[in-house]
Amino acid sequence: MDTSFYLMIDIFVTGCGIYVVAQYLFMARTHELRKNMLLPKEIPVERCKDVEGYIQAIGKKQLVFGLAATICGIISLLQDLLGSVNIYISMTAMVVFIVLCIWYGRASKQAIEKFW
Repeated sequence: MDTSFYLMIDIFVTGCGIYVVAQYLFMARTHELRKNMLLPKEIPVERCKDVEGYIQAIGKKQLVFGLAATICGIISLLQDLLGSVNIYISMTAMVVFIVLCIWYGRASKQAIEKFW
């Protein structure tokens, strides 16, 4: 495949990671939930039973996921831009990102079930 495709994916992953961290910082600072945060569209933010409890349950997990996505995206981006110095580094970053996506998805689903 063309390297521009991989660059686009890496930029997307990095951007998503930064977005997740920004959402965490907003949530932790204001103790509010936004409509455009990481929730399914059918989940109304206003109906959260315990906003503080939700923030406590998902906050640090969201931060870990966002930082890991940003780091994994940057690692892959550097690998693509500088040439594949070590393919195992890029592959490890990809596997870590996928595992953390699954982990965060499950944690988010459990928090939604508990607080909505």
